[in-house]
Amino acid sequence: MEGETQQDLRAELLRLQAGLTEASIAEALRLLESDRFSELTEQHVREVMEYRPIELSGERFFGRAWSRGKEAGATLGFARRLGAKLVCDDLVRLRASLRGCS
Repeated sequence: MEGETQQDLRAELLRLQAGLTEASIAEALRLLESDRFSELTEQHVREVMEYRPIELSGERFFGRAWSRGKEAGATLGFARRLGAKLVCDDLVRLRASLRGCS
């Protein structure tokens, strides 16, 4: 992926992540840090964006109503494209900053 395109994707990812709730951050991290992430498909991402739970190898993710399903789904889509580690690191920092503001 070209540098400028990756930078544009990263900027869009950070913009979307700003709208996530603490609960959706926690659930996204739970999936991104699990072995199940490698099974995530575009269809799964669409399901999350449409506020529906997904199941990967018998484990259920996003089973509750998430107030920011579109942002959570988009975050998962970016993780598939940019890598789970990068997105995880962003979410961990975001969660820490939210907790610091509480």
